[in-house]
Amino acid sequence: MEALDVRLQLKPKEYRSSIEPTWCAGCGDFAVTAAICNAFSQLNVNPDEAIIVSGIGCSSRLPLWMRTFGFHSCHGRALPVAIGIKLARPELLVMVTIGDGDAFSIGGGHLPHAARRNIDITLVVMDNQIYALTKKQVSPTSREGMKGSTTPYGTIDSPMNTLTMMLTYGATFVAQAFAGNPKVTGDIIKQA
Repeated sequence: MEALDVRLQLKPKEYRSSIEPTWCAGCGDFAVTAAICNAFSQLNVNPDEAIIVSGIGCSSRLPLWMRTFGFHSCHGRALPVAIGIKLARPELLVMVTIGDGDAFSIGGGHLPHAARRNIDITLVVMDNQIYALTKKQVSPTSREGMKGSTTPYGTIDSPMNTLTMMLTYGATFVAQAFAGNPKVTGDIIKQA
């Protein structure tokens, strides 16, 4: 006789832990968290079968506020940690939540290899075009001329075209969403 797989459909808020986020008011990371919770609810993800890996920065706090397993890795090393988890435990849903600095600066060397290997992990990059946690330093995705704490006259660099970069590396699913529209963001996360 086969065992029954009985799962209760969790509501989005039931994926949140009891710890309250400490992000700044109006931060887009709140909306991304809501989108992830909505996607998990619609996919009926068992929190005991999911892990969220993060790096350093504002976005790295996200696993603390979820009822899934979480792993807070070293700066720029969330992708290799997530790949290792997926290889060791292929049955788990593995998601990486990192910011633009973690993804495209210090961790940028891991992106091409993660994309070309296409291991079944979901990478969510919260790109606010600034290093917010270190008090407004420009990031690799900052617009040319953007002023920051270390660039008072504006950055001379053009922003990286990260979507084209990921497609060039061979990623099979690449999308972009606006955190201010959590429904669309959640739908994209669901597809990933």
